Amino acid sequence: MKRIITIIAMTACAAVLMNSCQKSIPEVKEGIPMTIQASVVTPPETKTIYEYTDDKTLEGFWNSEEAITVISFNEGGITAVDTFTSTGEEGRKKAEFSGTWTGYEGDKIICLYPPMDSYAGYSIFENVNVGSPFIGIRDFSTPSAPLQDNDTNSVSDVDAMLGEVKVSGDGGHVYLEHLFAVFRIEVTLANLPYFAPDDSPYENARISSLRIKCVDPDREMDEWDDPVFVRKSYLNVTIDDYTGKPYTAEHGHGPQNFYLINSGSTNDFYMRNKPVTKTFYVPVRFDENLEPGYELCFQFGGYYYNRNKNQVEYIDVFPVGDKRKTITSKLSLENGKIYGFKVTI
Repeated sequence: MKRIITIIAMTACAAVLMNSCQKSIPEVKEGIPMTIQASVVTPPETKTIYEYTDDKTLEGFWNSEEAITVISFNEGGITAVDTFTSTGEEGRKKAEFSGTWTGYEGDKIICLYPPMDSYAGYSIFENVNVGSPFIGIRDFSTPSAPLQDNDTNSVSDVDAMLGEVKVSGDGGHVYLEHLFAVFRIEVTLANLPYFAPDDSPYENARISSLRIKCVDPDREMDEWDDPVFVRKSYLNVTIDDYTGKPYTAEHGHGPQNFYLINSGSTNDFYMRNKPVTKTFYVPVRFDENLEPGYELCFQFGGYYYNRNKNQVEYIDVFPVGDKRKTITSKLSLENGKIYGFKVTI
């Protein structure tokens, strides 16, 4: 999915103001009023296991109130950070964003979504400050709310996108592209009963966490090693170094960790008298594909009552909750696409 955004300078005097910046940079810059026209382009069908049709942000629909962050930068780093806003009908495919651009002639311009003045934007992006030569992109599993059963809002909360504005004359456009893919995981809880038999230590067991990781059996790996998944990355924002693609930070690989349902409450994922099935939409980040021989791991943890200690304890991974799928043929991952999996624990 891609969103197309067109930027239009409102008045002819805007060009005059921009040209004047070549001569001197004032201490206080009033900026140039602009309007951003936004519309949605539906991508061609690709090879995905599930068609993702019920989430507004991935399908390119705008909420009634939206905002984007417009970032300008030159050879030294960020020169301006502006917020453009839009209001309109819920679910519309086209939106008009308004704001004041405070960058300078010759700057490169990019857009970030969600905006920096939102909780999601502040939680995902860092170092978005004037003078910074790079933008940090944090672990998506940290700012995301607990993943709700069959609810795509947890993905919408981290619908991170970016794109470069292509300026032509006094206008321009930008393609906003997703920074993650989605795993649709259908989980059947069948072998971890809430009322456990006497020989089981996991009385009153509840599933409340999910860890996704990849293992390469042909090399030694510690707990935070991962050949596929990314937890921390950066985007260069100087004209000479900008590529439009984030790169993985040193030691930036690692498992993706998520809470399920409302961790610690009576709404946790548990089984009483019969198997229970729930579906979770999970945002994942990666910089490599799933290669033949790799093990894709879905590991489920949670709470249980320890009879011996007479107390409730947390476990990272239940013995029956460590599910691994050996990749038999290359699976190329693409941002903005959905990959479906079914597991029974």
